[in-house]
Amino acid sequence: MKHLDERISDLVDDRLEHDERDRALVHLTVCAHCREAVELERHAKNALRSLPGVEPSEQLVQKLLRLAEPGEPLPPPPPDAHPAPVAAWRPRDTRPPAGPGRGTDRSRRRVRAVRAVALGMCTSGAMLVLLASLGGPSDSPSTPDAPVSVVPPLERFTVEHARSTGGLPFAEPASLLVTPDPPAGDGW
Repeated sequence: MKHLDERISDLVDDRLEHDERDRALVHLTVCAHCREAVELERHAKNALRSLPGVEPSEQLVQKLLRLAEPGEPLPPPPPDAHPAPVAAWRPRDTRPPAGPGRGTDRSRRRVRAVRAVALGMCTSGAMLVLLASLGGPSDSPSTPDAPVSVVPPLERFTVEHARSTGGLPFAEPASLLVTPDPPAGDGW
């Protein structure tokens, strides 16, 4: 396993899955570098927990809010004002197109998109049928049931070898290995 690197804070904060946590703990038993990094992370986490809660000043909050807004600083909110809605909900336009044969740009785009999807699906289906027909077993009667054996043209190879080496071709390669008359004697 590689070093824990980015997963150290996840391990310290207990955000790892069970199996990944177990692998990380096993890695810590053999890797001093990662053990030290985990200890430093735990120490930093405990130090941050021990700090007292601090509320930012109103002046700091206003300065930060001014940084977020382009233009003038924000005015203070009125004491009894309710926030305005961000965006109003509008119902979908379900009216038919204006006039015969005159659709809106939106409906034309939708029709084009539907046509493109339908064409893509038809093309994909045709390709699948073609691939299935090419890859499947053939039912033609010319296909033999017995497996075809491959027999190399041994005679041609022998003649070509004899031409290239200058030796005479022999009728059977096995005739060189078998002697017609065993030698007379007691054996070895």
